[in-house]
Amino acid sequence: MRNSGVKVPIFIVPHGVNTRTFTPKNKKLPVKNANGKFIFVSVFGFQHRKNPEALLKAYWEEFSSADKVLLIIKTNGYAPKESEKWIRSQIQTYKKRLGIHKKTAPVIMMARRLNPKKLRGIYTRGHAFVLPTRGEGIGLPFLESLASGIPVIATGWGGHMDFLTSKNSFFINYKLRSPVIGMNRKSSISRQFRYLFAEKDQRWAEPDIRSLKRQMRTAYENPHLCKKKGRQGRLDARNLSWDRAGRSLKKAVEKAIRIKK
Repeated sequence: MRNSGVKVPIFIVPHGVNTRTFTPKNKKLPVKNANGKFIFVSVFGFQHRKNPEALLKAYWEEFSSADKVLLIIKTNGYAPKESEKWIRSQIQTYKKRLGIHKKTAPVIMMARRLNPKKLRGIYTRGHAFVLPTRGEGIGLPFLESLASGIPVIATGWGGHMDFLTSKNSFFINYKLRSPVIGMNRKSSISRQFRYLFAEKDQRWAEPDIRSLKRQMRTAYENPHLCKKKGRQGRLDARNLSWDRAGRSLKKAVEKAIRIKK
């Protein structure tokens, strides 16, 4: 904002996460045929910015049915027509368009409302959280994952970089590109929100698919490293409380009042 010429005072007030609600002790979401498998989990709205296309493509191409791996996606649409059935259809059409006919590693996709207990259990069910997002203001699921003791695989750009580090996460390489480039590709299968993200000179991250595959493979082959990063993530999340956010906001308001006077 300062680089864009904003002159009024700017204060950074960090987001928070409830580490008593999101905790490694939460009961894991019951999932069939999950035993003995390395589980990737992902929670996001089914929109272009979240980049479901890259997540699915990387997973399908990197892992086969011979790998002991599972991807669990919790998502949602943004209109009545964007139902679970519609999202499944979009995903299947995309897979065919990619020309992937081999038996790929399994994907469990949920696009229905879950109660809070089950939603919390998605995080603890996973060994790693993965989302090749193109940009985040905050990245609340990343925070919730860390608080749950689960490491994160994420694009190395965006608001989430305020709290993700190499000690609690695996970073995906990227290049800054115009959002319109990806939106105009045939591979785009989710809602785009062009009126928000397709303005002139806007940029966001385009994650590198090869880097995403490499990080997912690294996590899969190193479960002990995932546990180590997860433990660090839990420790880091405990310092990202809502109390901390409240104190920061209070200081910002008080300082703004003094400046006005």
